[in-house]
Amino acid sequence: MDDVPKSNAPSGDALQDRRNDIDPDLILTAHGQLMLHVVHPVATHAVTIILLHGRGSNGPKFGTNFITSNTSTGSTLFKRFPSAKWIFPTAKKRRAVLFNRLPIHQWFDIYDINNQSYKEHLQVDGLQETTEMLHGLIEEEIGNGIPAERIIIGGLSQGCAASLYALLCYRQRLGGYIGMSGWLPFAKYVEAILEPSTEDGNEGDDIFGASDDEQSASSEDNEEMDDAKQGKARDPIVEAIGFLKDNISFPRLLEDKLPALQTPVFLGHGLLDEKVRVGLGEQARDALDGLGFDVTWKCYTDLGHWYKVPDEMDHIENFLKGILEA
Repeated sequence: MDDVPKSNAPSGDALQDRRNDIDPDLILTAHGQLMLHVVHPVATHAVTIILLHGRGSNGPKFGTNFITSNTSTGSTLFKRFPSAKWIFPTAKKRRAVLFNRLPIHQWFDIYDINNQSYKEHLQVDGLQETTEMLHGLIEEEIGNGIPAERIIIGGLSQGCAASLYALLCYRQRLGGYIGMSGWLPFAKYVEAILEPSTEDGNEGDDIFGASDDEQSASSEDNEEMDDAKQGKARDPIVEAIGFLKDNISFPRLLEDKLPALQTPVFLGHGLLDEKVRVGLGEQARDALDGLGFDVTWKCYTDLGHWYKVPDEMDHIENFLKGILEA
């Protein structure tokens, strides 16, 4: 579970000052009650940033510490972006199979983060619900007058995984994505679709692989087959996104355009992370690269499972400035 490191935990008056900035709102959703902890902007509202906490944590704990963590100049993201509305939802309690079905705050259940193929079906229901929840929050902000291009989503650890999946299933481009110490669920299937196996020269599941009989066909027949093959061809990027949507029973778009892939992405990960190994972060980065995203990747050599203060705060600040001041 992803808790607040003692070294980063505020205390006394500093903690109270931070909590004074948080205004918890309660809204009703199709899945029951969803607790949102919202930090309202001190200037005119022009940007909304929605971030999801890690497994076993909650919105106030994660959000309070994140937006008040110092940059190298001694400032904070809250101060640097006064027109931003920050939203930190709290995941509902789900029974965790790994912990003998103990109910904990988690966006989806998972048995082994570093061996996701084992009991991978456990992830599906939660990913479906969390995707719908996050899309609903985005649509609400758009309805309140904030353009999609001024909405940033993301999260830490499992919150990164869930929000990244939701981004890939969204219908339009967002302003940006911020992921910390996370991974992409079902990434191996995305990789397989983007890079089909051609081991030993076999054409795998390609139904147009030539047989001995076909090799003797006339040139005219071969031309007809080539035309048929082109007509049957599928864009692997479209198919990869389609798989992710099908996996959570989410509707595909009718057109092949995928504007969400134009969303700028920041991913940060600690090299010493023992909970979510850096290889999973690299796998997510590579999958996003293959899908055509513009990915900013930062690896912190002396960091475990958290975000790096002040280095990563600086990098996130620069990433947001590049998006919002362009």
